[in-house]
Amino acid sequence: MKLFLKRIVSDDVGFQIYDDLGNCRYNVSVETESSRQRAIITGDSAVPVSEIVHKSFFMRYFTVRCQGGFFVLLPSMRDCFSFRIYGSSYRFAGDVSSGSFSLFDVDKSVIMTQKKCWCRYGDAYELNIFVPEDEHLALSAAICADLYISAAESSTVLSG
Repeated sequence: MKLFLKRIVSDDVGFQIYDDLGNCRYNVSVETESSRQRAIITGDSAVPVSEIVHKSFFMRYFTVRCQGGFFVLLPSMRDCFSFRIYGSSYRFAGDVSSGSFSLFDVDKSVIMTQKKCWCRYGDAYELNIFVPEDEHLALSAAICADLYISAAESSTVLSG
């Protein structure tokens, strides 16, 4: 299944997720407080399908609650920016900071891929989800990546 994740700059919606026919499948509202962000993914009926909490204490990390369970995503910066995901057998491959990564199971089967693209919605991320029952976890991982990228950009200290 192919979906497109588009960041929306408004007060009530942080992202919209479209299918390849142009239908809005999900809305994501983002609330920002002092040391945390909370994102709620809602479907067509405005019922929450996933909740993401992004906290920043000594390091940034994410907690995700969705149908599949409860997960913690911690940034890992050994080779490139990626996440370690606790609560699942899934692993990240690729560079989260560039927006291009994949989510794999331990048997190396692909769960989801993400890449930057230009489409009818403008600058967006193209998500290919290969395991439909993990759609909400895959969407949550993509949103965590974008929140991580935008937090890193806003905390950059200019030299000079």
